[in-house]
Amino acid sequence: MTSTKASGAALLARELLVASIPSPTADAETRRFFADGCASGVCLYGRNITGPAQALSLTDALREVGGPDFLVSADLEGGYVWRLRPEATHWPSAMALGAANRPDLTRLIAQAAREFRAQGIDTPFAPVADVSDHPGNPVIGTRAFGGTAKHVAQHVTATIGGYREGGVVSCIKHFPGHGHTNTDSHFSLPVLNHSMERLNTVDLVPFIAGIRAGADMVMVSHLLVRCLDPDTPASRSARIINVLLRRQCKFQGVIVTDALDMKAVSDTYGLAEASVLAVIAGCDLVAFNGTLDDGRAVHTALAAAIASGRLPAEQIEASIVRTRALRRSVLRNRRPSLKIVGSAAHQALALQVARLAVTSFDSPSVRTDGGAIVVEFDPRLPFADPNVRPPYRRFATDYASRHPATETIVMHPQDWATRAESVMPRIGAAGTVIVATRNAWRDPQQALALTTICKASGHAVHVAMRDPQDILLTNGMANRAATYSDDPLSITALVDALTTGSVTLGQCPVPLS
Repeated sequence: MTSTKASGAALLARELLVASIPSPTADAETRRFFADGCASGVCLYGRNITGPAQALSLTDALREVGGPDFLVSADLEGGYVWRLRPEATHWPSAMALGAANRPDLTRLIAQAAREFRAQGIDTPFAPVADVSDHPGNPVIGTRAFGGTAKHVAQHVTATIGGYREGGVVSCIKHFPGHGHTNTDSHFSLPVLNHSMERLNTVDLVPFIAGIRAGADMVMVSHLLVRCLDPDTPASRSARIINVLLRRQCKFQGVIVTDALDMKAVSDTYGLAEASVLAVIAGCDLVAFNGTLDDGRAVHTALAAAIASGRLPAEQIEASIVRTRALRRSVLRNRRPSLKIVGSAAHQALALQVARLAVTSFDSPSVRTDGGAIVVEFDPRLPFADPNVRPPYRRFATDYASRHPATETIVMHPQDWATRAESVMPRIGAAGTVIVATRNAWRDPQQALALTTICKASGHAVHVAMRDPQDILLTNGMANRAATYSDDPLSITALVDALTTGSVTLGQCPVPLS
C-alpha cells in the first residue's frame, strides 16, 4: 500500500466516525486525536458537560480543531436519558409527552431544543420511534411516546417538525423497532420473531412517518429480526439497511449505528471489526462510547478496509456526500444565544406538559395533607456521582417543602431489609403514606417494600415516577398516580397535583399487564 493511498484512506475514514472524549475539556490528547483526523464528530456524555457555558466552550474548542462543520451529538431524549446540567431546561420523557397527548406541545418542546444548539450540540439523537407495546421491555420504557403505532407516529412527526424549526438535527431510532423486545441490547442481543405483517403495521409505521416528515438521520439498532435477516443483527445487515431502510422506506439521509460498544455487538465482534461490518452493511456513521485509543483503533480499521477495497470506494463516497450535506445544513442555522438556555418560557412549557401528563388511576384526583410520611425508593443513590450525571432532585424533598411537618424517608431498595423494622411502626401510625417508586416492577426488593408499606397503611398513595408498570403492583392497595418521568418539573407537577387535589388529565399511553 502506498503512503498516498493510505493517507487518502485515512482522510475518508475520518468522515465515518463519531467518537467520544474522556473529560469536560478539549485537553492536549483530545485535540491531537481530532487534529490527526480520526473523527468528524463527537458524542458527548455526562462526564463531558458541567454547565451551559462550559458545554459551549468545549464544543467551540472541538470545532477549532475539527472544523466548523464538526458534528456534535448527545443523548438528550428527555426524562432520564439526559446529559445536561440543571441550568438547562430538562424536558419530560417521551412517554410523558405521550400521556399529555398534545402533539402541538410536543412540537413546541422540540422547537425549544434550540437550547441544545445554543450550547453547541447539533443533534440530541432523538426522537425514539419505537412502539413500546411489550410490558416487559427492560430498555425502552418511558423513552417511547406510547404503545400504538399511530400515537407514536403523531409525536415523532411533531418532534421532527419542531427540531427543524429549532435548527436541530433529528435522528429517529432504534430502527427497525426496539419496542417489543424483552432484552436490553446494552447487555445481550435481542431476538425478534415478528412477522412481516407485524413490522409493516406496527414497528415500521412511526419510522416511515418520521422519514416522510423529513428526519435527518436514522439510528439502526442491534437487533436480530428473523423475518428480515435470520443471521445478522440490523446494525450489520445489508438487507435491513440497504433493502428495507433505503429502498423500501425510501430514506436518503444519514444512517448512524447505535453505540457499537454495547455488548450485543462488542462481545461478538470487537469494536473495530463491528465498525467495519456496519459500514459494509450501509451505515454512514459509526458511534460508540469508548476511549480515544478505541477511536484510533476504529479509525485505523476503517482506513485499512477502505485502502484494501473491502469498503467499496463508491459506497464510501456516497456516505461522505450524505454526511457532509448534513453538516453543511447545520452550518446554515444561526446558533442561538446562550441566554435562551433554561429560559422562563421554556421552563413554563415543560411544566405545562408535565402537569398534563400526570395520570390518576383510581380517582379523578388525589389530595394529601400535611403530616404524611413520604417514602421514596431511589435505586441510583449508591451510584450518585455529580461528575457523571446532573445533581438529582428528589420528590420527597419537594413535597416536604410544601408540608414542613412531613417525614421523609429516602432509601435504596436494598436497604429495606435492615430499615423495615424501624420504619413500619411509623408507617402504620401515619395518616397518609406516599410511596414513590422507580421501575419497581423489575426490582423484587423495591416491589416487596412497596406492597408491604401499602398493605400496612390506612391511606396509601403510590406514585410511579418512571415506568407505569409499577402501578399494577398496588392495585386495590393505594390511590395510584404516574408521572412517566422524574425530571425536576415532572416532580413539581406531581407535588402540585397531590397538594391541590387538581384534576389530572394524563392518559397512560402504553398497555399495562
